[in-house]
Amino acid sequence: MHIASLFRTARPWASACLAALLSLPASADVVLSTTRVIYPAQEREITLSLTNDEKTQPRLVQAWIDDGQVDTPPDQIHVPFELMPPVFRLDAGKSQVLRIVYTHENSAANPLPKDKESLFWLNVLSVPPDPSNAKSQNLLKFAIRTRIKFFLRPEGLAGDAEQAPAQLQWKRVSHGNEQTLEAYNPSAYHISFANIAVVVDGREVKSEPPPMLAPGATGRYVLKDLTQPPTGAATIRFTTVNDYGTAVDHTAKL
Repeated sequence: MHIASLFRTARPWASACLAALLSLPASADVVLSTTRVIYPAQEREITLSLTNDEKTQPRLVQAWIDDGQVDTPPDQIHVPFELMPPVFRLDAGKSQVLRIVYTHENSAANPLPKDKESLFWLNVLSVPPDPSNAKSQNLLKFAIRTRIKFFLRPEGLAGDAEQAPAQLQWKRVSHGNEQTLEAYNPSAYHISFANIAVVVDGREVKSEPPPMLAPGATGRYVLKDLTQPPTGAATIRFTTVNDYGTAVDHTAKL
């Protein structure tokens, strides 16, 4: 089956099941060996493992990388990576090694920065088999798509990814009754937050769900439960997710 046709075939299944997905807990049957991928740019290739946790049925799996275009078919995405194999059958309870090669294609026309990480996304689409008997034709089935962060990390970057959260520069900004935290990331690394809170006047005030902060970017995080500027010293407590998917707690003075 052609890669693009697999993607287009699975999308209607996912749309048809949107209501079910909103109301029922769902988990991927094809599980990746990591929650994020770090690709050192000097490496010829890297590998990761995919396992079919479904115990009785195989899955048809498609894998591809995008640069943020979440709804674009894989054959219309141009990224400097090759995945092998891009489409494969994964039997029940079995694993498959996925090879990822950095091809450096179009590096002259569209050069990637060498002084900071570049963000891509690894996609894995798991498609269940067709029903094996006529009675099951009316059963609802759908594909499950897993999408995780994929960082291309140039060789010789300044600093260290583990120390990047400690380099964040924080300040508080008032907009009328709205209190906002601003964080500037001077490092060459992306910083993924799990949560951010401020301890002020003896209580903890959490921010809205914080997005990832890119190198050189400033993030703004609204403190909905804080309507007045703090009268005393404040401490920021925040949790980031490191290269291994582990949550790490930090504190900073505001």
